[in-house]
Amino acid sequence: MKRSIFISRQLAEDSHLLAYLTEHNWEVYHRSLIRIEPIPFHIENEYDWIFLSSSNGAKLLLESWQPPQGTRIGVVGEATAATVRSFGYEPAFVGASGNMHEVGTHFVPVLGNKSVLFCGAEGGSEKLRSELPQHQVHFLPIYRTVSETEASIPATEVVFLTSPSNARGYMNCAKLEGKTVIAIGHTTAEFLHQQGVENVRIPSAPTEEHVVALLRRM
Repeated sequence: MKRSIFISRQLAEDSHLLAYLTEHNWEVYHRSLIRIEPIPFHIENEYDWIFLSSSNGAKLLLESWQPPQGTRIGVVGEATAATVRSFGYEPAFVGASGNMHEVGTHFVPVLGNKSVLFCGAEGGSEKLRSELPQHQVHFLPIYRTVSETEASIPATEVVFLTSPSNARGYMNCAKLEGKTVIAIGHTTAEFLHQQGVENVRIPSAPTEEHVVALLRRM
């Protein structure tokens, strides 16, 4: 029987996850369930570090602002790292875990006594920042996410949700009962648990390779 999966992210043609699913005869549906609304911003001060936790944030920031020479860039996940590299910058720190508290703990000794500016979604999770000395941390909202409310979502056996906003968008438009649910990390899983969704699976890291490893074990 052909298995089916919905992924709340538009996958690239060279996606490792898409290649695996295609090779193993999965029926694959992939699209984002959020709309990104940029927020006008201006960075007046200089910071030792800029930290980005999503590809959306990295793209919006680096399309309109150039980090001063010597500024180091930290990111969460290989997808965000790849976006930063596409603008010609090499991340000095890549948080590999889907647990934001854990990423923050790993970043503390790297940050030392330097300053860091987090650029991201308005109202986004503060878990990573909460692990850092607050007098060194600054936050700048550069976009907001708006969840879909009327998307047509096909019925699938497996649902892979890539952020709390995408999870909200899915639940606005379809039901998760009876489906195998995968969350990209602990923040998304916690959101789903708060909505009463149980037995959420989480890959050991928020990368396509680790999602493939999880699918192999299922």
